[in-house]
Amino acid sequence: MFRHLMKALLALCVVASISFVGTTAASAAGHGADRAASAERAAGSCAKQKNRAVKAKKASHRADKRVKKAKKTQKRADTSKQRHAASKKLKKAKKHQRAAHRHLKQAKKAYAKCRKAHSGGGGGGGGGGGASALQPACDAGLPQAICDAFAQLPNPGGDGGASPIQPLCDAGAPQAICDAASGAPGPGGASPIQPLCDAGLPQQFCDAGSGGTPDPSTICTVLPIPGLCPSGLLRQGVRARAA
Repeated sequence: MFRHLMKALLALCVVASISFVGTTAASAAGHGADRAASAERAAGSCAKQKNRAVKAKKASHRADKRVKKAKKTQKRADTSKQRHAASKKLKKAKKHQRAAHRHLKQAKKAYAKCRKAHSGGGGGGGGGGGASALQPACDAGLPQAICDAFAQLPNPGGDGGASPIQPLCDAGAPQAICDAASGAPGPGGASPIQPLCDAGLPQQFCDAGSGGTPDPSTICTVLPIPGLCPSGLLRQGVRARAA
């Protein structure tokens, strides 16, 4: 009798184990399907950003080829006139290459941010992910009201295109501001970052898209921007105005 009881207990344990394994496998498959569906939705919602990233990558490759070709031309140059022309062409090609690489980096960043936002990972559009991109600048001294306004922007990551104020960020201003400025214009054609200027960011940032890049030293007299306003840049701005 004891032997029969042990056999029945063992059979019951086997059945329970098989049931548990089946349930676990089904659950894992369900989670995998959910993740796949989420990734598919993210890819579909970010088609514009993906296309821009693909185009930027092709443009970057073309720029690399132009630089390589210009270097070969420079090596084959014989006369001083040919060397001068080849050097000028190479300098121009390298300038375009730097711009293409910068645009590719921005496009990849915008695409990654969009996918993260649409897959439930945060980032983008008026949430905490947008605030975190600029918050380090407010921790370093930028007024908190500007970061609070940044968190409410409809598209804090921008559209991944060229930013009209990128030279300011190349000079040290927070990149998150320039990324946001690449978005679509606001009501009445206003700058997409106008809420930041309303919150205390120098208006020059929001007016720059209408033509020309403001002098960093002029901005620094209005509000010291972390990263943009060291003494070296102030002296550079003074020399630029004197020239």
